Amino acid sequence: MDESDILYNVDEFGVATLTINRPERMNALRPQTGKEIRDAIVRAREDDAVRCLLITGAGRGFCAGDDFQAIFLAENASTRRIQRQVERIKSGEASIDDLFALEKPTIAAVNGPAVGYGMDIALYCDIRFASENAKFGWYFVRRGVLGTVGGTFILRQLVGLSKAFELTLTGDLVDAAEALRIGLVSKVVPADQLMDEARAMARKLASGPPLAQRAVKRAMHKGFQMDWKTLGEYQQALGDVLWETEDHMEGVNSFVEKREPRYRGA
Repeated sequence: MDESDILYNVDEFGVATLTINRPERMNALRPQTGKEIRDAIVRAREDDAVRCLLITGAGRGFCAGDDFQAIFLAENASTRRIQRQVERIKSGEASIDDLFALEKPTIAAVNGPAVGYGMDIALYCDIRFASENAKFGWYFVRRGVLGTVGGTFILRQLVGLSKAFELTLTGDLVDAAEALRIGLVSKVVPADQLMDEARAMARKLASGPPLAQRAVKRAMHKGFQMDWKTLGEYQQALGDVLWETEDHMEGVNSFVEKREPRYRGA
């Protein structure tokens, strides 16, 4: 894959790291960036060696949302706006949808500002770790537009309806401490420790049972749209399958034998 706006690598533990790599623009997204992010997510999905996806940004920022200079302030800006909508459907927003739909565990290591679509990328990850320099802002309303369902659907699940309305209607920026207080992130660490902490969690998840993790993610997502009784029936069906897997027996045997389990996804 020809990459210039992102970096992508997979370590020996099965952790794929996707780094948005436009530090000179605070990792703002242009159409090319969205396409490369989508391609990387598809690559992670289809690669059996990948057991967890970790997303971060290069330099001081996580992702500053749309690159206005490249999209709205370039020559023929009106034409570019129309093109942007088409490109977003084809690539940019699709990359975010693909991230939320990825059945492997995902972590956002938010090293700096995550605003607009940058905040959505973080929201669509399963777990968010933040450095003390992180900031979050759902800026769409400030630009007179409506963003994706990251704010209107996921954010309210995390912080509650009242706080979600406050953040989406004002576009206010919240710092890392406030993000932790309201449940937007799981952990805040010093900037120089962020990637070590995020990688440790990613490797822990990568060593887990992939079939059970996939079932957990499916049940969590179904829980957004089902009543508890229907969800229970759905989850029971998933659980019945897991009882018959080799990974289940490996979990039992490793406990009895007092050793670390070796899950194979079978």
